[in-house]
Amino acid sequence: MLKSSSYGSMMPIYPLLAQQCVDDYDLNSGICLDVGTGKGFVGVEIAKITHMSIYFIDIEAEAVDSAKETVAEADIDNEVFFVQADVCKKLPFDDKFADFIVSRGSIWFWDDMAMGLAEIHRVLKVGGTAFVGGGLGRYAPWTMRERLSGVRKNTLEKKGGKRISLEQMKELAIEAGIPSFRVISDAPGDKGRWIEIHKHL
Repeated sequence: MLKSSSYGSMMPIYPLLAQQCVDDYDLNSGICLDVGTGKGFVGVEIAKITHMSIYFIDIEAEAVDSAKETVAEADIDNEVFFVQADVCKKLPFDDKFADFIVSRGSIWFWDDMAMGLAEIHRVLKVGGTAFVGGGLGRYAPWTMRERLSGVRKNTLEKKGGKRISLEQMKELAIEAGIPSFRVISDAPGDKGRWIEIHKHL
């Protein structure tokens, strides 16, 4: 499952997505959770441009091992942790644990999306932000979007994922009991969509 050819094609998006997160949420230090990390590309790119401690989290042991390999090959000196856990059940963290949580491309495969979002909200610190969904990010140019559109669709279909609409994402966040959030697209007409969760209490 982790050895899809899409990973090579998608590599250019990860630094762009990481930079978007750093710019939008003023990331520098603290704790970052990369939920559904896969090979760990998003977490590694955030580590490269911040001093954050990164937790690489995935339900699959194979994915956690792959993330370890990615981190070992990267030139980063951040504090890192590797956790096998299911976000749809319970993450092994206290309430209000993480400053920032990112999950790219994972939610489409969650058994219980509302439960997963509720769990992310639980472990998010007051004042923190979570960015959950899938897409190339706002900084990806249209040439990249057009080139990767087929890859994104084929990868999702092959793995049995289910992409949901912005309205469905909004309904899930409400079902999860999240009081402060917004749903956003990468760009008009693009399939990338996200839930941005804020925690104020």
